[in-house]
Amino acid sequence: MQFTINDIIKTAELRTRLLSGSGLERPVRWAHVCELDDPTEWLGEGDLLMTTGLAIPSTPEAQRCYLERLVSAELAGLMIGEHMQAPDNLQALCETADTLNFPILLTHYGVPFAAVTHAIVEANRQQDFERRNLITQIYENARLGLQGLGLSRLISRLEKDTRATLSLLESNSLEPWLPSLKRLEVDQLILLQHKRSKTPRQQWIIQRYRLNESRQLMLMEIPSQRNCLLVANSDGLLDYSLLHHVVAVLGIELERLQVEHERQLRLGSELLDDLLQHRLSPRLLEQRLAQFDITLEQAQLAVTSLANDPDFSDILLRRGIMPLCRVQGEELIFLVEQSQAIELQHQLGGPMGLSNILEHPERATEALREARLAHSCATPEAPFQQYAHSDLTPWQPRNLDEARQVFQQVLGRLAEHDVQQGSQLLMSLRTFLEHNRSWLGAAQQLHIHKQTLVYRIRRIEAITGRSLSNTEDVAILWFALRAGSLASINLNAPRL
Repeated sequence: MQFTINDIIKTAELRTRLLSGSGLERPVRWAHVCELDDPTEWLGEGDLLMTTGLAIPSTPEAQRCYLERLVSAELAGLMIGEHMQAPDNLQALCETADTLNFPILLTHYGVPFAAVTHAIVEANRQQDFERRNLITQIYENARLGLQGLGLSRLISRLEKDTRATLSLLESNSLEPWLPSLKRLEVDQLILLQHKRSKTPRQQWIIQRYRLNESRQLMLMEIPSQRNCLLVANSDGLLDYSLLHHVVAVLGIELERLQVEHERQLRLGSELLDDLLQHRLSPRLLEQRLAQFDITLEQAQLAVTSLANDPDFSDILLRRGIMPLCRVQGEELIFLVEQSQAIELQHQLGGPMGLSNILEHPERATEALREARLAHSCATPEAPFQQYAHSDLTPWQPRNLDEARQVFQQVLGRLAEHDVQQGSQLLMSLRTFLEHNRSWLGAAQQLHIHKQTLVYRIRRIEAITGRSLSNTEDVAILWFALRAGSLASINLNAPRL
């Protein structure tokens, strides 16, 4: 326990009493004699100013200013030697102390100030002994964390060690780092939001804010995690050095969670790839899916764009979501239940398409195409689309068979030409239209000369019987390309 003003008063041999003010529970870190007009140039937070009274002004206004400076510097208190050199009239000093709840002590003439300092030193030695024991306990909790104690239980144990309330937050939103962790109290949240609004780009690193006379908040960043903030709330002064050890332990636990999360994502990605490539027997697939608490009778494939949120792994970790997912090109593919898919779309924010129920492994490839078709129908107003209820526009294929038929009817001959000749006319057509028929832009994308592209476009027009100078033909070719994409036809090397 920290040595306080009240401990000084209760120590009989120091023969000290309270003259005025309050705040007896203020912790005292050090005591020092200073007879300067402005002792705050040398003393600061938690220090006890000891004086014979030589520097205390004699006029009421000067006494008020003198004490206000001590309060502003957050000194622990003022100790005056009795019957020494203090002014006879200390009324203004005492009234200001009562108003500002600042303790003024009077020490017997026969007690040397050195005795007070020795008492504080001895108390600090005991405190250091207790701190070492606490640090040992903190790292014992770190060991338990590595054995799977869990972040919530680890924080609870650290709260007991530090005698403080600990909150782990996302520093931008001030939301709990994980859903299972507790939120800040309303008054604390309002205080931090107000502080952040005044400096939007504030780096928290180490910040301290006073809630009231006895309670304070201390903010420390977790160095191993981006945008992760520890908020400690305690009575009295918080121990900086102890909190640094707490930050280190929490950093270790968060790293462990990150590694475990990435391991689970890797296992899920491998399993999803095995499912899509039909590498597993139904029995083995069922056993591996059971490890993720999902069955084929409930599972659906969901597709969203990776471009919407490249940091999806951090979002999944901090929202406590552990789906089977796989990155494939610019797509994120999930194997989920419908309720989980809705939550995923809400957290990731981008459009998402959901297939029908998988039911059996042989339908995996077809379900992926269904999810892609539903994804193509998503809009900002309706970002979540399910294949069975997709709001298709009139010119879009209504199912995968229809998508294949549209592609075959419009671009089938061109795809056959590419297969037979090993050419890249389909890819050239798609690139040309994606660049809004810009000869230069498309040629640069394809890494060919403009005249080579002109030749290819003429061949495309000849094979398809459609002109890229005609708006109607351009629209038909574009929708056919989109149909091929929905049907998962590789436009770089089509196989019909």
